[in-house]
Amino acid sequence: MDREKSFEEFLEECKNCREWSGQGNPNADILIIGKEPYNADMITDEVKIQEKLQTQEDICRSGYGEAPRNANNPTWYNYQKLIEEVYKNRREFNPELFDFEKYAFTTELNTIFRPKAVLDDKTRNNINERLLFFKESEFIKSFPVIVLACNNFISNDKKRGFFINNTFDVEFDGELKGWHKNKKGKPWFTTHHSKEKLVIHTWQFSLRFTTPEDREWLINEMASVIRDHLRKLGLF
Repeated sequence: MDREKSFEEFLEECKNCREWSGQGNPNADILIIGKEPYNADMITDEVKIQEKLQTQEDICRSGYGEAPRNANNPTWYNYQKLIEEVYKNRREFNPELFDFEKYAFTTELNTIFRPKAVLDDKTRNNINERLLFFKESEFIKSFPVIVLACNNFISNDKKRGFFINNTFDVEFDGELKGWHKNKKGKPWFTTHHSKEKLVIHTWQFSLRFTTPEDREWLINEMASVIRDHLRKLGLF
């Protein structure tokens, strides 16, 4: 598959469908799908929404970015830790910068522009449309590793719907890793595979870990699974 061509088609699809694009390295092997974009204020005006989408497309086209590392940005801090752990001793990272976008592409699951996440009917409808967009996008389908860091905004069960299986054409591996009923607030993840693809579902990375050991466990375990998959594909 021509990734450059599929990326251009993806940007055109985003424009035509008024979808959020994302940012990072479009040729990376890892796609991270977060819960939703950060917004300081609620945006409902159609002109302002279009301006925000265009601004994001411009960022997306500009290539991967860098920013000073700031532990007060937990989402990027945890993205950085995950990508560093995946590629440790194989890629170079600047300890002063968030530079994980050199080796990953990121986008978002829900794209209602508001300051606080709410899983209401409007959000569910938005997510359903977004998942259909992902399912049909050749660019999204081209990533061998997808990390769904969006907690309960997506499900994969009989009661709520097999959204992960149906969207990414994978099957659940049958194990919930890390979470226990008597240890609320502990990190967790599930894995879903096809021959060519690994999808990991976990909580959103904006959540603050209870202990450093919790973060280390989640990052190390997920990175190990990702490395194993990339190695099987000859990409690591």
